Amino acid sequence: MQDLWGDFMAWFATTFALFKSPPLAAFFIMFISLSISTISNLAMKRFTDMRRLNRYQLEIKQFREMEQKAQKTQNEKLLKKVKRRKSYIERIQREQMSARCKPSLMFFIPFIIIFAILRGFYSTGGVDDIVAVLPFNIQKVLPFMVGLAGRPVAAGFGLSFYAFYFLVGLGLSSILQRIMGTQVMTT
Repeated sequence: MQDLWGDFMAWFATTFALFKSPPLAAFFIMFISLSISTISNLAMKRFTDMRRLNRYQLEIKQFREMEQKAQKTQNEKLLKKVKRRKSYIERIQREQMSARCKPSLMFFIPFIIIFAILRGFYSTGGVDDIVAVLPFNIQKVLPFMVGLAGRPVAAGFGLSFYAFYFLVGLGLSSILQRIMGTQVMTT
């Protein structure tokens, strides 16, 4: 029987061998992260009513402020009003969470496959390869990072695929959400 996954991974490894080690590995992972975030944000924009989500967020914020004021002043009228609106606020919070999760569910399996491919590509014999190097020794300040996010190397601290993807993904996704208008405003 033919090993399709093994054959694909061998093809991927030879085709993209140039992007296996730093610094090109970092640029390749940044490109993948940017692509995934863009696709995810486009899906969010396409399948979600952002105006309604922002309106809900504003209502939730106003409710929280009213709730705090009612608890602080112990005003009976305000406490009753808060109690009456609580079920409505809980309903729109559920609706808001559901609306934001639907586009993510559509792409969950393809993203998992992409991560499995990249995990196999950026590891050798079950050991994570270094894809980017921080030019300082973070392990001296945060010793738990060794093994969790990478390992010390001669030039500083080498990050594994997961750690670097996580670091890049956090930065890029919030920037892309603002640019593409898919960030739910909290103020």
